[in-house]
Amino acid sequence: MNPYKEVERLASSVAGRDIRGSFPPEGKGDYAFPLGFLLAREFGKKPEEAAREAAEKLRHPLLAEVKVEGGYVNVFFDRDEFLKSVWEEAVDPNYGRGEGGKAFVIDYSSPNIAKPMHVGHLRSTILGEAVKRILSWRGHRAIGLNYLGDIGTQFGALIVAFKRWVDEERLRKDPIKELLRIYVKFHEEAERDPSLEEEARKEFEKLERGDPENVALWKRFRELSLEGFERIYRRLGVSFDVVVGESDFVEEARKVSRELLEKGMAKIWEEGDKKGAIVADLEGEGLNHPVLLKSDGTTIYLSRDLASLLWRVREFNPDVLLYVVAIEQNLHFRQLFTVAKKLGVDRELVHLAFGMVHVEGMRLSTRRGQVVFLEDILDTAVNHVREEMMKRGTYSAEDAERVGVSSVVFWMLKAEPKKDVTFRWKDVTSFTGESGPYVQYAYVRAKNILRKAGEANTSPLTPEGEEWEIVKKVALFPLVLEEVEKKYTPHLLARYLLDLSSAFHHFYDHNRVLGDPREPLRLWIVKAVKNVLEIGQELLAMKPPERM
Repeated sequence: MNPYKEVERLASSVAGRDIRGSFPPEGKGDYAFPLGFLLAREFGKKPEEAAREAAEKLRHPLLAEVKVEGGYVNVFFDRDEFLKSVWEEAVDPNYGRGEGGKAFVIDYSSPNIAKPMHVGHLRSTILGEAVKRILSWRGHRAIGLNYLGDIGTQFGALIVAFKRWVDEERLRKDPIKELLRIYVKFHEEAERDPSLEEEARKEFEKLERGDPENVALWKRFRELSLEGFERIYRRLGVSFDVVVGESDFVEEARKVSRELLEKGMAKIWEEGDKKGAIVADLEGEGLNHPVLLKSDGTTIYLSRDLASLLWRVREFNPDVLLYVVAIEQNLHFRQLFTVAKKLGVDRELVHLAFGMVHVEGMRLSTRRGQVVFLEDILDTAVNHVREEMMKRGTYSAEDAERVGVSSVVFWMLKAEPKKDVTFRWKDVTSFTGESGPYVQYAYVRAKNILRKAGEANTSPLTPEGEEWEIVKKVALFPLVLEEVEKKYTPHLLARYLLDLSSAFHHFYDHNRVLGDPREPLRLWIVKAVKNVLEIGQELLAMKPPERM
C-alpha cells in the first residue's frame, strides 16, 4: 500500500468520509488533514479542539508524530517505515499501474483531409495519446480513435479550387501544400465573387450523391493526406486502434435525423436560411435548434457525429466516450450529448476541451493560410536541440530527434488543457527551464550514475535532508497518476515530473552518490528517480534519450 494512501485511509476512517491529504508549510509536517474543520460541527466543538480529538485516533506504524495546527492535523512520517513501504515498488518497471476496469473510446487528433497538420493539431493528438496511455497504465481498456474530417462543405470548396487552379507539378512535389494553396485561394476569390460559395455547395452535394468525378477527386485528396499524417504520427510515436472518417456515417446520419423527426425530437424548420431543414428541438435545454439535415438532404457535423457516437456505443460498448477537441466546440458537444441522451445513450460523455495554440501571438487560420506546419515545428525543435547538444559534445542524430520532438510534446502537455499555449523556442527547447529537455536531462543524469555503478547493491538507511525530500516525491507518483486518471489532466503528471527533476538536479549537484558512505541509499534514490522519469516520459508520449 502506498504510504500516502494508507494514511489517507486512516484519516478517512476517522473523518467518516473520504479525505485527501495536502502538504503543510515547511517544518510543520509531512502531510496534513483538515479533520478539525470537518468534525467541529459533529463534535460540537471548535475546529482546534475537534482536531485534537481526531489526532488521538491517528495511530499507525507509518506515523512518527502527529501535531495539531488550528483545525489541521499534521503528521510526520516514520522515515524508515515510509521508505520500507516504497522500497520495492518505486524501482519496479510497473510502478503506478492500476486495476481500473472501465472501457474508454478516446477521439483525438481528427485532422481534416486535404489540409496540413499544423501546430494546432498537436494539442489534440498528444493530449489524447497521453490520456490513452495513462488510462491503459491504470488498468482500463482505452481505445484510441482517429475520426478524420473527410467530408463536409469544405470539400465542395476544394473541388472547385482544384478544377480551376491546381498546379499538377506542385501537387506532385508537395501535395498537401498545393492543396492548401488552392484552398486559401478559393476563400480569397470567394470574398470578391460570392457565387463561388454556391458553386462549392453544389459540388459538395454532388459528392454526397456519389458523382464519379467528385468521388475520384475526394479519394485522391484522402490518400495524399493519409500518407502525410502517418509520417507525422510515426515521428510523434502516436498510434490509433481505429481510424474512421465522417464519410463513413453519411447514410446513418440521414437515418438518425429522420428518426428524430419521427419521434418528435426534431422538426422541419419553416423560415429563413434554414427553411426545409431538419433541426433538433433543443429549445427547452437552451441550446436552440441546431441543423441535422439541410434542406437539400446533405448532412452536417452534428448528424454525422451523432451517427458516429451511436456506432461507437454499439461497436465498443464503452463506459466513457471521451472527445479531445478544442474548447471552441463546446456548444457543439453540448448539443451532441443532449441529443444522444434523448436517444437513450446512457454512457458517460466527456468533452475534454483545450485552448488555442499561439505562435508568437498569431492565431492560426487555414482559410487565410496562417499555418505553422507541424512537421516544420518538429524540425525546428530538433535543430535547436542539435545546436545545444553539439555545444555540450553529446550530439547524436537519434537523441537530438528524441529530445527535440519530446520538447514540443512536453510543452503542449504541461499546460492545463483549457488554457491557451504560447509557443516560444527559447522556452520550449531550454535545457534549464520548465521544459521537456530539463526532465530528460535529469533522466540522463540518473542513467549515467547507474551505468557507472554497474551491479552495486542498494540497501535502506534512514533518509535525511534532500534524500528524504526525494523519497517523498517518488512515493507521490501513483497518487498523481490516480488524479490524472480521474480528471483526464496529463498536465498534472508533467508538472510532477518537473518537480521531481528539479529536486533531483539539486540533489545531484550537492550530493555525491558513488563512493559516499550513504551510497547504498542514494543509489536506490537514483534508481527510483530514473524509473519514475522513464515511466512518466512514456506515459506522456516522450522518447527517453541515451545522452544529452
